[in-house]
Amino acid sequence: MVISLVLIVVPTMLGVLAMLVVRRFAPRGGFLSGMESADGIFSAAGAALAVLLAFVIFTVFESYENARTAAGQEAVATQQMYSTSGFFPDSADALRGEIVCYSRSVINDEWPDMSNGKESAQVQGWVNQLDSTIQQTQIRGNGQGAALENWLSLSQDRLDARRTRLAEGRPFVPAFVWFVLILIVLLVVAFQCLFADPAATAFGQAIAMTAMTATLVAALVLIWVLDRPFNDRGAQIAPSRMSAALAVMTHVPTLPATLPCDATGKAG
Repeated sequence: MVISLVLIVVPTMLGVLAMLVVRRFAPRGGFLSGMESADGIFSAAGAALAVLLAFVIFTVFESYENARTAAGQEAVATQQMYSTSGFFPDSADALRGEIVCYSRSVINDEWPDMSNGKESAQVQGWVNQLDSTIQQTQIRGNGQGAALENWLSLSQDRLDARRTRLAEGRPFVPAFVWFVLILIVLLVVAFQCLFADPAATAFGQAIAMTAMTATLVAALVLIWVLDRPFNDRGAQIAPSRMSAALAVMTHVPTLPATLPCDATGKAG
């Protein structure tokens, strides 16, 4: 959060400083006083930049929302799998323990890894263990057969949600797009400096530059924040839904007395 604010304030101050420096050397009326089309060029460049920023912000926000939704869907599917495990008496304790360990691993191991664009081998280990346990479970009667179908459906939902969460946790905006955005912002700010006029008040021109630079830089920082939804940049998605599901699972009478992992989800 602090870094995000600094990334807005510092470039804005530099933009204002550049305007004031250029103003000291500018002729009366500014460098573009004799160029009638200057205002039109500036307006066209500003409009193009605004459209581009709006499009990228919308796209990145959609990716951010997908990540948040996937995290919630994963938590719901995991909790429902815990409840469904009761239909398999022979493997109920093993399945419940592995589901709890999966949840703990997601919260304590995979969530920090996602800030670096990585996934957790520990979580994948519990995914594999759950698959192995359910495959070894003996299915008796139509009731357990229906429960197995429901389990497999929930497992697929959890898997799809995790894949989406991991995918959206990686940078969405390509490096070349960042280059283009930053280049255009710099060009627009530089163009604004050419309107510096020593005949106008320094305060008024500083306010105008502050408003424009802060708006453009804030848009870039917003994209930077939303582009990595699991990083602590000011809008971090926390594992609150999975934590809530884990709290429910660990405070019910069906919780096994012994779990195959420690409090962080590490097998033990």
